[in-house]
Amino acid sequence: MEVLMLLDTRKMSKDLNYKKGLLVVEIETVNLEKLINFLWRKDVKVRNLKRNSLTNCTMEIEFIDYEVLLEGVKKTNSKLKVLNRKGIMFKILKLKRRRTLLVTVLIFVGVLYYLSSFIWKIEVVTESYIAPFEIRELLKSYGIEKGTYKNSFDVHRVEERIIDDNDEVMWVKARIDGSKLKVEVIERQAPPKIKEEKLTGNIVAKRDGEVQRIFSQGGTVMVERGKIVKKGDLLIKGEQGKEGKEYDVKAEGNVFAKTFYEQKKEIPKSTVVRKKTGEKARSYYIKIGGKKVYIKNALNAFENYDKIENNKWFIGEEIYEEVLEENVEANTDMVIKELSNNVLLNLDKFVKVLEVKPEIKDKGDNFLVTVLVIAEEDISLEEAKSDIIEENTERKAENNE
Repeated sequence: MEVLMLLDTRKMSKDLNYKKGLLVVEIETVNLEKLINFLWRKDVKVRNLKRNSLTNCTMEIEFIDYEVLLEGVKKTNSKLKVLNRKGIMFKILKLKRRRTLLVTVLIFVGVLYYLSSFIWKIEVVTESYIAPFEIRELLKSYGIEKGTYKNSFDVHRVEERIIDDNDEVMWVKARIDGSKLKVEVIERQAPPKIKEEKLTGNIVAKRDGEVQRIFSQGGTVMVERGKIVKKGDLLIKGEQGKEGKEYDVKAEGNVFAKTFYEQKKEIPKSTVVRKKTGEKARSYYIKIGGKKVYIKNALNAFENYDKIENNKWFIGEEIYEEVLEENVEANTDMVIKELSNNVLLNLDKFVKVLEVKPEIKDKGDNFLVTVLVIAEEDISLEEAKSDIIEENTERKAENNE
């Protein structure tokens, strides 16, 4: 192996114009002086010559003098062993031998980096009624599937498109984690089924709101766009015809209004959190006549601590655990998210959320956090027949008076 290495370095030395390289060699010979004289006559520079025994020595020579040393070894019937090689030419030779390994490692790292820029797994989390398959099909229609380049789409835009394309979806969170795309879906909650009652007559507002759109198929519209209505206000009257020639009909239609849902919560600006440090002190005692006689009384140097007493046995124990008290600032963002979710999770699935407006008011030591959810929904409600009869009875009574 050493011979091959040296043959390679001989070839290499020509390419490197004989750049300096040193060989540390060990020589076994009975003619050491003769060998040294031979090298001296050949102008070979010998360094760090060290005689280890009568027949053994080590030395350093320049690589370009190696063939001269071989000639001298043959002439003196000596044995030569290369112990070490020094110099840049040997390092370059090592790198040259390991070039294939380095190239392989670089290619492997490059392939890994390239593959990590694609989506290789899609995880969809839904609730009760929407199947993950539906969301996967939507994603596929957007061009997102296994093997899709990460930077070819925006997760926030994907969230918006899923909400727009599926009426059953109320909220979506899409995130890329490594090479995995995770999509979480919250479904709209359907209102509880109520026993239907035969309805007729007028259409009234089932909640407060600002009228946005009106669609009437029967009856007389009593409101206009932009009007603020209260719960119970008349929207479409079950009546048609010219003045003086009115006749009753069943009011039919839908009135869409901008509605407002508000939630408030008052929280302290900061709270004190107690954390145990793990430091403890223990005292041991015996009870005599109702009094504690301490066998070992620990010096409790803790400023704040919790005390635990264990007196189940003959020898009682008191444990003092050090506690650090830390003021933690209020996390208003978390409160805003909590209030928003409280509203959104209770909305009907047909309600369209337009805007979520958070507001934080300073109230001395506390914050008043308010979340206003602005939505658009159908506020029309058909009046029950019994309600109309009761209303007509009241009107007749007023007229008689």
